[in-house]
Amino acid sequence: MPPIILAGLILFFGSFVQGTIGFALGLIAVPLLVESGFSLSQAVALTTLSIGIQVVFGAFQLRQYIPWKDVKLAAIIRYLTMPIGIFLLLSVENLDTAQVKQLVGIAVLLALAIRALPKQEQRELPLPVSVATFSISGILQGLVAMGGPPVVLWMTTRDFTAKQARAFTMTLFMFNAPVQILLLLMLSETMTIDVIMMALVIAPLIFLGSTIGVKMGNRFSKLLLNRLAMAVLLVIALNAIF
Repeated sequence: MPPIILAGLILFFGSFVQGTIGFALGLIAVPLLVESGFSLSQAVALTTLSIGIQVVFGAFQLRQYIPWKDVKLAAIIRYLTMPIGIFLLLSVENLDTAQVKQLVGIAVLLALAIRALPKQEQRELPLPVSVATFSISGILQGLVAMGGPPVVLWMTTRDFTAKQARAFTMTLFMFNAPVQILLLLMLSETMTIDVIMMALVIAPLIFLGSTIGVKMGNRFSKLLLNRLAMAVLLVIALNAIF
C-alpha cells in the first residue's frame, strides 16, 4: 500500500477517535505510523501537522473564549522545552526499529497513565507546578507528539468553561505546530518537505474523520466511548512494546 494512503487511513482513524472523545490523535497515529515504516520524525511531523490542521479553524471560531494569560505562560514554557524533546527524538531515532516502537509504546502507556489520574481540586496551582507540567508537555510533544495529557490534567484544576478549555488547548497546539515542524525540517535527516505535502494532501481525510467522530460522540455515551478508546490505545501500546 502506498505510504500516503496508509498515512491517510491512520490519520483518518486518529482524527475520528479525537473527534469522538476529544483526544487521542497523537496517541493513535504515532505508534501506528512508526509500525507502518515511517521514521519517528516523520510520524511526529505528520501527527503534529494533522493536529495543527484540525485545531486552527476551531481556535479561530473560539477566539473570544481564549484565556490568553494561561496560553502565554503555557506556550512560552513549551517553546523552551519542546526542543529538548526534539533532540531526544533525534538521539533515539537512530536506534533499531524495534527499540523505537518500544519507546513509542511506553510513551503511550505513560500518556494513558497521566490521562487516568484523578481530577485535581479546582484551585490556583503554584507557579512551579504549572511550569513543571508545561515543561513535561513540551518535552513529550517534541519527542513523540503526545504533549496533551499533562495539559489536560492541568486544566482539571482550572474553572474553565467547556469552550474556554477547548480554546485553550486548540490555541496552544496551533502555536506549537509551526515551530515543531520547522525544527524537524532543520534538524532531522528523515524529515522532508514531502512529509508536509503529504499532510496537506490528506487534510480532507483529517477533517472528515473529525467531523464523523464528533457526530458519533454526540450519539453515544462519552464514558463508553472513552473506555473503548482507552482499550484500543492500550492494545496499540502493548503491540508496539511486545
